[in-house]
Amino acid sequence: KRSIKDLRLREVIMSYYDRDGFKSSDIQRLWERLDAEERQLKLEKKKLREIWVKISKMHKKNEEDRAKFEGDSMLDFVPPETQVMLNVGGQIFQTTASVLTKDKFSILAALCSKSPPLERDEAGCFFVERDWWVFRYILQFLRNDTLPRDSGLLEEMYTEASFYRLNSLRRAIEVRASTLTIKTTTKVEGPTGSMLASGREGVRSSWPQPYAPQLPDPFNFTKR
Repeated sequence: KRSIKDLRLREVIMSYYDRDGFKSSDIQRLWERLDAEERQLKLEKKKLREIWVKISKMHKKNEEDRAKFEGDSMLDFVPPETQVMLNVGGQIFQTTASVLTKDKFSILAALCSKSPPLERDEAGCFFVERDWWVFRYILQFLRNDTLPRDSGLLEEMYTEASFYRLNSLRRAIEVRASTLTIKTTTKVEGPTGSMLASGREGVRSSWPQPYAPQLPDPFNFTKR
């Protein structure tokens, strides 16, 4: 495999042959200039690699600090067995604080604090103006860590997970979607306007890659 310098040099030599014949002094100057450019590129790549490694290490440390903070934090939740009722888009759901606090820094967990950010209605429910059809699958995940197989539904759950700040759900969907061969979707309207997907299998998913503390490194800056 020829280097960029060799290819450029070949093109210049051929142009000199075609025009005035071979000029060794011009070729020598060009060779020296290309050598200088190549050294500069190597230096810039080294600097970029050092910056990339530094950012990657900082990112990893931030994730470790966050995990430690979550483990050490003393959030003032109600007892785990406390029953909590939610009115999501007009549908009533009843569960316990232990389920809703699975992701400690989510909006659902905040509703289980001793000083929740929302007031209960007359029926004792927290009202949330979101799609109840999708929320039932979110609640199922919080209870037993299971996800549906439908790719269209996973996409809707991913959007809802962002709203509820359910990082554990987002990560689980990313891992599932990274190896998922999704269907060629034909969307049909489900309950309360939710969109469900159906169709033939065969199209690779374009979902994000699985979450990892290590930053992506498409240019191999972290490799020596």
